[in-house]
Amino acid sequence: MTGLLGPATPALLVAVLLFTGCGEPPRGTPLLSGAVSPSDALRNRDQPVGPLAVLPSNPRYFTDTHGRRAVYLTGSHTWNNVQDWGAPDPDHPFDYDAYLSALQRYGHNFIRLWFWEQATWVPWTEERVSIGPPLYLRTGPGHARDGGLRFDLASFNPEYFRRLRQRVEAAGRRGFFVSVMLFNGWSIERKVKNSGNPWNGHPFNRENNVNAIDGDGDGDGEGTEAHTLANPAVTAVQRAYLARAVETLGDLDNLLWEISNESHPDAVQWQYEMIRTVKELEARRGRPHPVGMTSMFPVAKEGNASLFESPADWLAPHASDRDPYRVDPPPPAGRQVVLADTDHLWGIGGNPRWVWRSFLRGLNPIFMDPYEMRLRSIYPAWPVRSTPAPEWDELRQTLGYARAVADRVDLASMVPMGHLASSGFCLAAPGREYLVLVPFPGGRLRRLAGLMEPRLAAGSAQIDLSAARGLLDVEWIDVERGRIIPADPVEGGQRLEVRAPFVGEAVIRLKTRPGRGASRPQPAME
Repeated sequence: MTGLLGPATPALLVAVLLFTGCGEPPRGTPLLSGAVSPSDALRNRDQPVGPLAVLPSNPRYFTDTHGRRAVYLTGSHTWNNVQDWGAPDPDHPFDYDAYLSALQRYGHNFIRLWFWEQATWVPWTEERVSIGPPLYLRTGPGHARDGGLRFDLASFNPEYFRRLRQRVEAAGRRGFFVSVMLFNGWSIERKVKNSGNPWNGHPFNRENNVNAIDGDGDGDGEGTEAHTLANPAVTAVQRAYLARAVETLGDLDNLLWEISNESHPDAVQWQYEMIRTVKELEARRGRPHPVGMTSMFPVAKEGNASLFESPADWLAPHASDRDPYRVDPPPPAGRQVVLADTDHLWGIGGNPRWVWRSFLRGLNPIFMDPYEMRLRSIYPAWPVRSTPAPEWDELRQTLGYARAVADRVDLASMVPMGHLASSGFCLAAPGREYLVLVPFPGGRLRRLAGLMEPRLAAGSAQIDLSAARGLLDVEWIDVERGRIIPADPVEGGQRLEVRAPFVGEAVIRLKTRPGRGASRPQPAME
């Protein structure tokens, strides 16, 4: 008998229970694909038609050119999905087609395409790292600090823009919207002490160009001034670049813009001006695309206020005690779509519960994916590898599950209404449709107990259905296994306690039957 109490007990108990059928969870229907593969499901799905715009009646989401439905964006992105990296040379091309195929299998529909302004050196390692293709041609005369020819800031590199367009088009053919990053705060200064200085390889470094452009106005060896309006000559070159980017990509349907990744706090007014510039350039073409502004780094003392006060169409804020986007995401309270990006919340991080909490608070969660790590990084524990990191598969899958749920509901009419559920996470069109997080409170022992009697060990929640009339159809979403499990209908007009039919995190969907619910509500801020 003592053997049954040893370390093998959980595994033995699970084997016995599953062999006897005790505690076997309901099978349900696969959330992503049903009887076909996820990639087939995505190809057959009625895809939204861009360009996107903020949905006026519910600005938590975008809408397509038809303007009738909400378009929920979610997906993952990685640092070298446009330009190749290498130490010392970018001799390992990124397999973009394989990357798109992987994201398609996960059910994603959004990618953030990265841009690095510098040609050499990155601010998290002192080793020489090259990035290519660069934005400008290296024509000389003379040599830059990295030993290559100096840049001509009046000569754009056609290879860069050709690759960028090809990658936006390839993503669009597979149903992805993409945000194109235009500048990068990690390209102009040291963000980490005692590490590499990307300014040494930046085209605006006075030693690196033939145009006598100096982006380091105070001569401190870093280019923070390049992301300000301090030098009109720098701003003029940047405006010319924006014009070329709009000319190259402005006719594509699946495009969004991002001004800069994590510029410093003094760059706010510069970012505002760049947002206005992109909007003016696109207005002349009559084909606007959403323009985004993302978190500062280091974090500004005023927090995310400068983002929400900006003329941007979408935002990606950072997390703090004041703005707890990691654990208790605040619902959007303005006119911009919020993309909750793990890049600005953790750096590398996130978990499935965070995905569902973000979704049910009206956010669009996206993941900064380490995917491949060919270079030594700021985090010494990360292994150097040339294959996708498997430890993040659960999070990648969960993003696709959330998107599949978003596609099942009338998202355009649904708003965060945490007060309607004891869990505090509820997306609802009151009287007609509800999505509620039913958290699983236990740990390993409770999960084992659930194998014997799921109904006793499963999570529960209370939901206020007082605005609903008549019967509501019910389905449970097993968010850990990606399944939909139908349940018996329930009566509206009451505060109801529900318990999941399985062990683990769950979302319940309740929807009134046609002709029985309250009148269609207008979305409103909670």
